[in-house]
Amino acid sequence: MQNSPFDQKIIKVVERVLRNAFSESVFLDTGEVLQDGIRASTYCFHLLASASSVPTSVIVKHVKSTDQAPYIPERAIIPAWTFFNEWASLVFLDILVDGEEFGPCFYGGDKESGLMVIEDLGQGKRLDDYLKGTDPIAAESALIEFAAIHGRLHAVTLGKKDEFRLIRESLGPSMLEDEQDTYEQLISTFHQTVEILGILTDQEVAGDLEILKQSMLHPGPFQSFIQNDSCADNCLFQESKLRLLDFEGGMFDHALKEGVYGRMHFPTCRYVYRIPRHIVLRMEEAYRVELAKKCSEANNERYFARTVAEACVFWMLQWYQMDPLLKVLENDRLLIAATSRQRYLLRSEIVAQTTQEAGRMEAIGRTIGAMAEKMRTLWPDVEEMPLYPAFRVKYKQ
Repeated sequence: MQNSPFDQKIIKVVERVLRNAFSESVFLDTGEVLQDGIRASTYCFHLLASASSVPTSVIVKHVKSTDQAPYIPERAIIPAWTFFNEWASLVFLDILVDGEEFGPCFYGGDKESGLMVIEDLGQGKRLDDYLKGTDPIAAESALIEFAAIHGRLHAVTLGKKDEFRLIRESLGPSMLEDEQDTYEQLISTFHQTVEILGILTDQEVAGDLEILKQSMLHPGPFQSFIQNDSCADNCLFQESKLRLLDFEGGMFDHALKEGVYGRMHFPTCRYVYRIPRHIVLRMEEAYRVELAKKCSEANNERYFARTVAEACVFWMLQWYQMDPLLKVLENDRLLIAATSRQRYLLRSEIVAQTTQEAGRMEAIGRTIGAMAEKMRTLWPDVEEMPLYPAFRVKYKQ
């Protein structure tokens, strides 16, 4: 590689990783920076002519190490923690899932350098590209497939937590969270948010909160591997085939946390507009059908609906932490697309409706519904969250 802007040490490590993966002599040709992120940089490298078994290009993720966030492989801190999560996730999906390609293939990595080499999926369209477009049929189909692939992912990873844990532990320590304490914090934040609006609660709410905590802490039949940040820009369509991207948060948890991503309008994501309700229901049914192939409990529509309600309440409580109401009361913020207040109103009303329809978490749902009514009186000028651009003409925004 002549006049390369890349560190020669990185190039040598990538070549060595590929030689080990393919048992062939491999030399890099040109390279380009794809993303210069906060925790890691992503590059695409092209390879000089080689054996047909070796790809013509690869993607390289390289961890950034700073004084504020040093890369120390032996310590359970970011960025090492997220780097090894992605490494373990891709290895897990490569070797332990029933033949379906959920993410890019993992070719290898180097712990000391904080570097991994993965498949270059090439050109394609992300889900958000469809949602930003002008074709409502293509956008709806993309949303359905997005939901379905998560259903398949969750289905085939049920019962494989120990296999994932062994892979992850072989790489380095994980950041251990006290999950009990995490849910106690969520509950505390919920009470604080209710008090800010002057909404009264009763003993039934306390009962619902305890049920929610136990359900989320002990997913039972719904414990599966989740991507843990399944946003519209963390996937890539190559024609009709979809692959998932970014597994830095990959872990075993409650499957329905991702199963309700459509209903709760991408709760961890920045680019958020409204999805027509009938499409949300189609997404959820596509997800449920795939999950039910390995999870018999998902065949029970009433049980599934109740679990959906619990997962929606979880995300509402999580949202109170992610975007505290006190700040939103002071000032509305545009978060790439919709504003904080629009998200509060839409998601609150979804939770109130979902809990009522499912007959689950109803006391919390009534409380959140009352909070939404109070917010509307405080924010009379807040407009309804717009539809995604792809749906605005067909469904007459």
